[in-house]
Amino acid sequence: MSLELFIAFRYLKAKRKGLFAVVTTSIGVAGVTVGVAALITVYGAG
Repeated sequence: MSLELFIAFRYLKAKRKGLFAVVTTSIGVAGVTVGVAALITVYGAG
């Protein structure tokens, strides 16, 4: 496993995680995913 993935999984799997943290993380990951997909779509069509 690469260092980047190790650090990402370490912080995503925190032990003191409540519902708010799960929802916030999920919304953030979904937002980044949609943003990257939009950029790929726009630059791919151009």
